[in-house]
Amino acid sequence: MAGMTIEIRGIRVDPRLLEPRPVQRCGPAYCRGRCCAYGVWVRVEQRDEILRHAELVQRVLPPDRRDPSRWFDPEPEWDDTPPAGYWVGTTVIENPNHPVGQSCIFLLDDGRCGLQVAAVEAGMHPWALKPFHCALYPLTLWEGQLILDDENELYAEASCQQPAETARPLFMVFDQEVKWVLGEEGFQTLLELYRARYGAEGSPEPGSV
Repeated sequence: MAGMTIEIRGIRVDPRLLEPRPVQRCGPAYCRGRCCAYGVWVRVEQRDEILRHAELVQRVLPPDRRDPSRWFDPEPEWDDTPPAGYWVGTTVIENPNHPVGQSCIFLLDDGRCGLQVAAVEAGMHPWALKPFHCALYPLTLWEGQLILDDENELYAEASCQQPAETARPLFMVFDQEVKWVLGEEGFQTLLELYRARYGAEGSPEPGSV
């Protein structure tokens, strides 16, 4: 698929996401939230959405993390990288329960994201409050292209590359993340491209989409 150009909803998709690989999605049971060690950049609009739901988030966080004034860096920074805008970092705290001794302030001791847990308990979409890049990882948007973030040192950890018995394309392995960015129609477009390339082998496993 080298040289193939795929663009959906104004977003370029790395053709390598269509290549079958023997991997499966990771999860906190494997790594206890290793990718949450250094916090994350959040658009100020999403920060404000989280703060509007502060009471929901406070219910799931330990008592010493419930002060909303501690959740984010005080000063936003402008970033021209698409989508351009003002971003703010989540607070990183010392965390002896985390493999590297520190973590995002929203990470719970069981490796789950407190923002996601709060949303689920409130009957919202699991990613309604979760930072965009966290929900998408290990995929990411880089300069307008949807790619696997495999050059990130976090991905080098074995927990981000769980082996699978059968090879499947990454856009199927991370189907919910792809749909979060490209929508259901965008996912179906990738599925059609994949089937055109691989024929009958392009059929996803039952219950995978």
